Amino acid sequence: MERSKKLILVAHCILNSNSKVTGLSRYPGALEPLVVDCIRKGLGIVQLPCPELTFLGLKRWGMTREQYDTPMYRKHCRTILEPLVFQIEDYLLNGYSIEEIVGVDGSPSCGVNLTCSGYSGGELDEALNQHSNLREVPGKGVMMETLTQLLSEKEIIIPFSAIDENKPFA
Repeated sequence: MERSKKLILVAHCILNSNSKVTGLSRYPGALEPLVVDCIRKGLGIVQLPCPELTFLGLKRWGMTREQYDTPMYRKHCRTILEPLVFQIEDYLLNGYSIEEIVGVDGSPSCGVNLTCSGYSGGELDEALNQHSNLREVPGKGVMMETLTQLLSEKEIIIPFSAIDENKPFA
């Protein structure tokens, strides 16, 4: 069988919701409607690394873009993305097409159109009412911003899109 030579890159949690912060997953494992659609279209699926999992592990709590927007976290994102960018470059040089990169809107790392904002400092407790400060704001998450920059450095243009976990999956 002839390969399609068409790929899609997806945020890690789209194929593995177990990597998300406890309590934040909206589906049990992989996001089946998106995965099945890719399979039907003959797309190869490349899973992006999860920077939050590889930086803080499974026992982390939900954080905002402001909390992740640090020099060390940006360096971490760059470190885990560089091998992927070389892989993308190799695919492109060998006649493959990357159809799109799919993120997760609202994520402080993988948001494409929207990211999570609202950190106001201090301890995370009832007295500070941190949750009332959280909001989705326009912009990319830290990792998607880093990926955009790495691709730009190599003059690679790939469209970005995102799932919206606040809407039902069809």
